[in-house]
Order: sequence, then C-alpha cells, then structure tokens
Amino acid sequence: MPYKVIHTILDLLFPVRCLGCRKANAHICPSCLLHMQRKNSECFFCGVKINKSVLNNICSQCIRKSPLSGIWWPWHYQNETTKKVITAYKYRRKKWLAPALSAYIKNAMDMGLLPSDSIIIPVPLSQSRQVERGFNQAELLADNLPFEILRSVAIKVKDTPQQARTHSKNERIDHMRDAFLIKNPSAILGRTILLVDDVATTGATLCELAKTLKNAGSGLVYAAVLAHG
Repeated sequence: MPYKVIHTILDLLFPVRCLGCRKANAHICPSCLLHMQRKNSECFFCGVKINKSVLNNICSQCIRKSPLSGIWWPWHYQNETTKKVITAYKYRRKKWLAPALSAYIKNAMDMGLLPSDSIIIPVPLSQSRQVERGFNQAELLADNLPFEILRSVAIKVKDTPQQARTHSKNERIDHMRDAFLIKNPSAILGRTILLVDDVATTGATLCELAKTLKNAGSGLVYAAVLAHG
C-alpha cells in the first residue's frame, strides 16, 4: 500500500489534535500558539523591558557580566500549552515534533548576528540522563538549524539534578559549576558558537557551558532555546 495512502488512513482514524486544547487538525492550534508566544522585548536575565532594536535580548547592565553575547526564545515556559508540548517532546518521546519546534526557534533568532561559519553545540546531557531518556532533545532541535553541529566537543561530566526542579537561582548555579568539559579545544578555537536547548529558566546551564567554552578559547557564544520563563 502506498505511503501516502497509509498516512491518509491513519489521519482519518487518529486525527491530529492540538497538544494544548485537543482541537483537531494541528499539533499546536493558532489560538494556543498565540498565547504561547513571547510578546514583549525583555532582558533574558533580569526581565527589564528593552527596546526591540536590542537584538541580543540582554540589557546593557546584564551583558557586562554575562558569558552569553545573546539569546533567543519564541515561547513563554509558564504557559500551560508550552509545558504540554515540551513534555510530549522530551518525556513522552514524540521526537517527530523536533523539525517544527526548530522552526519556531529559528524564526525567533536574528541570524544577522551570527557569522555563516558559526557552529552549533547542543547542550549535552550526562551519560546517565542520556541513557534514561534515550535521546538528547537539544541535538534533535539542532539538527534542523542551518549551521554545522559539533556533538562530542562538549561533554557533561557532572550528573546534576534536573534544573526545572531546582527553584533557587543560586542552587542552580552551584549545581552547574564545573559540569562541562571541552574534549577538543582546537575545534572551537576562535569560533562563534550557538548553544541550543529546549528550556532555559535562569540560564545557569547555558552560562556555565558558555564560560567553559570561552575559557577553552572559543569566540562569542550565543544561545537559542524553545522556551524561557
């Protein structure tokens, strides 16, 4: 039976439903997507409102102490549909969502800040977390973005608690200290790097990895995630 016929039958038997409101015909319906989207321009770190012309989403005060030169995100994590989508993707292993989720990330980015020879480093998982989950959600998101990907340069050497379950910012920072190791510094020497992950709350993970990369000789480090908040 031809591939398209099989999928037509499956669509009739099991219609696509919005992961948020369960209405048919879209994985994320227009109404839910509207509420998920980031609407204001604010600093990633302190939340102060910034001019839309500030393309890196970090205010002039925070940029002075941030190892990140910029960060982009399309969705608010505190939105219930956002949480349902990310839970379905990451914990219920709906890996087929990755290309669509990557498209939302790409649309939120300002590509003009990234040189064409930039490299992507997906935020690595510890070995035990990778085995437990079965895949690295950041890697699948990175696969659909238009830059070279380096998967094995940065490794996570510390098995930290899940950041989403740690409420204190200082605790998150302490958990992530010395969590990463750069195996092949020559591969990132002087290069502009884009870190990719699914969720960033305080940015402790991204900042620790950015610091580790810069200490190993990288150029500017940016980040792109699906949701923040």
